[in-house]
Amino acid sequence: MKNLSYIILDGNLTADPEEKSISGGKSLAHFTVAVNHSQYSQDAKDKDDVSFFEVDAWEKLGENCVEYLKKGSKVTVMGNLKQNRWKTPDGESRSKVTVTATTVRFDGMRGKKEEKAA
Repeated sequence: MKNLSYIILDGNLTADPEEKSISGGKSLAHFTVAVNHSQYSQDAKDKDDVSFFEVDAWEKLGENCVEYLKKGSKVTVMGNLKQNRWKTPDGESRSKVTVTATTVRFDGMRGKKEEKAA
């Protein structure tokens, strides 16, 4: 049986997507999505909470993200969770979970005509 690590995020970009070129000629867009969610508690300051998720979008999907998205854009991201592991120069183990996007829906663009920068 194959394991599954699928996630759906609905939120806003915290900054413009960054375009990166990877060895081998592949392109990558990297961005962070802020997801607001409410927690039900009696303490008012704990009611609203935000989680931040780092997202990688490859090839044409990533190129479209770079072209059409900007800081604050509302998106729905569907993709797989991936844990990256590495060692620091001091030999300490580190890890970070990112989302590899399979679909990015540009929610803020519905019914609007976006102008492209020349």
